[in-house]
Amino acid sequence: MARRKLKEKSRKKPYAEAADDEKVARNWKKTIGLYQRGEYSSATLRAAICMELMTNFAIRDELVTTKGLPLDFVNTLLKDANGIHRKFTGILLPIMEEYEEHVHLKQLWNGPIKQLNERRNRIAHGGEFDSEQPVKKILDDARKAIVEIMDIFGSEQKFPEP
Repeated sequence: MARRKLKEKSRKKPYAEAADDEKVARNWKKTIGLYQRGEYSSATLRAAICMELMTNFAIRDELVTTKGLPLDFVNTLLKDANGIHRKFTGILLPIMEEYEEHVHLKQLWNGPIKQLNERRNRIAHGGEFDSEQPVKKILDDARKAIVEIMDIFGSEQKFPEP
């Protein structure tokens, strides 16, 4: 007599257990979904979260994986820095000065990353709203920066276009 078998449920790893680059990819997917549903301000805020998570990934990769610093120490640095501006300009750029990629990282900061952060602040702290066209450009630029930086630090995650 044949027995029925239940399908095995495919479960994603809980978010808290996901690697940093997985968190960036999951948040990017959420960003795209918000944009497609017309939630433009929320998409901008979520893209800024992706940028900060991307920065965390890069810093942890360099300080823990490459330099061998204790993870708890690096996590304290990240927590104390609180925000993409302090993390990127105060931690990531200084630790990357010895590498060829430093100039490119600085250009990304002075371009799309800084623009996204400023836009995020106007929404989060100034109560402004976004519309489709400006957000499309912001997300295109953000995606390009995320892909480039994640590639520098060895991530193989995919980030679909908005």
